[in-house]
Amino acid sequence: MIAKTYSDDEYYTSEETAISFFEKVVLPSGILSHKTILMPFTVEGTPLHDVGKRYHDNIVSFDGNKSMWQAVERYEDVAVIDNPPFSLSAEIERTYIDKKIPFILFRSAVSYPKFILRADRAGVVYENSKAGVEFNWGFASHISDDEHIKQHYPNLLDMLSHHGILRKKVPVGFSFNLVDYNFKIKSVTFDTITYPNKKDVYIYLNHGVFDERSDLYISEKDGRVHATSH
Repeated sequence: MIAKTYSDDEYYTSEETAISFFEKVVLPSGILSHKTILMPFTVEGTPLHDVGKRYHDNIVSFDGNKSMWQAVERYEDVAVIDNPPFSLSAEIERTYIDKKIPFILFRSAVSYPKFILRADRAGVVYENSKAGVEFNWGFASHISDDEHIKQHYPNLLDMLSHHGILRKKVPVGFSFNLVDYNFKIKSVTFDTITYPNKKDVYIYLNHGVFDERSDLYISEKDGRVHATSH
């Protein structure tokens, strides 16, 4: 089973991953104490939505309006839990932080925006799976399902895949705001998860275990956020 959002990016969330996400990231955060949980990018009946309903009885899912996430104030005592398009991650996070909306959102862990670091009670949970997180790389999303290429260049995709050109592995994360966590960055481990290709790179986090003792700072040399795993 997979869950797809309305966006042009393909986001895959299996039931197994959704369960791990709620057990290891959502439940410890205390965010489910809010009266309304908004999922403005998730379609009703998909794994992320169905698993969410096991933990909360007032889940509001995507209603067909692509600007639904911006109208968050219409809901009473609302918090947002979702898997948004990577191309919108920073914009969504900044908007919700400015509006003081609690959230937990899937995001690439190769980026850690400075505005999240500087915001109170905001940070990133880092998924530390040994298998890594696979996503389509560069032009792969344009050619993988292209019928012309499949018919006229049947060996091209296999050759590109063999040389590691089509898919890459990166860490995945979950940004949060106004939850019960008392840390800025921490690690959890899932079994497997597949993630999309769009990202807004501020920092690359090498595989490691990040917790309350991790050093997190903005470098004066390059202006980026740096994290050191102990």
